[in-house]
Amino acid sequence: MEQKYCNDCGYPEGGTEQEQSGFHARQVMKKRGQAEASSQIKKGRNSLFVVAAIAFLSGIYYFFKLDDSSILIVNSILAICYLLLGFWSQKRPLVALILGLLVYLTTLVLNGLIEPETIYKGILIKVFIIVYLSKGINSALQLRNA
Repeated sequence: MEQKYCNDCGYPEGGTEQEQSGFHARQVMKKRGQAEASSQIKKGRNSLFVVAAIAFLSGIYYFFKLDDSSILIVNSILAICYLLLGFWSQKRPLVALILGLLVYLTTLVLNGLIEPETIYKGILIKVFIIVYLSKGINSALQLRNA
């Protein structure tokens, strides 16, 4: 009895022309979906780098404005964490993006508790960062489950 499907890739070797063209169409759609997911993960990774830059620059700003080195130290540590998560997201995007989102949300909540007016400052940027990180997480989940 002739084997109908390839054990490695699932190609219908003994299948009809319609089955074979359907296989190729599914492969193309799968690659397209993977490319889109990779693009969303890259946007999430870039969001981590943007947050790192914002944390560092705001630390410098408040250091000079308030003459408080503790703010510079804390923001520098946060910036380093975001940078490390951004680079790590190249190897482990799902875990790195989830951790990045958790650190970001925790920072927003803590800042909001200390100074409630910070909740609304830069709200548009905050929303974009959360959306890009969330889309990156969703895409990493899709790639993982594919």
